[in-house]
Amino acid sequence: MKARFILFILFYTLLNSFIFAQQKCPDLENEIKIQKAKNEELLKENHYYKETLNLMKPIQSVKVDGFQLDITSIIGSKADKTVTVTFMYKNIETQTRSFFQCEQAYFIDPQGNQVQTYEVFVSFNNGIRAENIKTNIPTKATITFKTTETTYPIIRQLKIIVYPKEVMSKQIEAIFENLDVVWK
Repeated sequence: MKARFILFILFYTLLNSFIFAQQKCPDLENEIKIQKAKNEELLKENHYYKETLNLMKPIQSVKVDGFQLDITSIIGSKADKTVTVTFMYKNIETQTRSFFQCEQAYFIDPQGNQVQTYEVFVSFNNGIRAENIKTNIPTKATITFKTTETTYPIIRQLKIIVYPKEVMSKQIEAIFENLDVVWK
């Protein structure tokens, strides 16, 4: 009789454990889904901050007419046959600058071929002109070039044409040399 009673208690305990485990399974699945979603969000934030740190590390810098221009990346696309130069511009003067305008640039590859500007974006509305530039606030800009060659490892010279603060003055060239191109 004792053996049957012990067997009954053991069976009852196992049955309750099994039923309890079945009830907890959906709760655990929901918790796993929540944790996966949080993990994905943290990965996105991590990627954003890594990209931001890369933007803050210039490849080359030039000071022109009260601005500092920092080249942060040069990415070539073999599929699109384009080269995109990303740079940061920053007003280094003590007062707000009325505008920053850049509508053209060109570069020379190692074989001496010149490539002209395809697109320029220096403002939030994807335009060639940004207005009311505050002091010491870096702003991202991009210049895209269409090219026929997709194999050169460097740009020998890159000239970005900037309009000076005095409109009647001659345009100013920001010149960068020997820039590595990362082809993708």
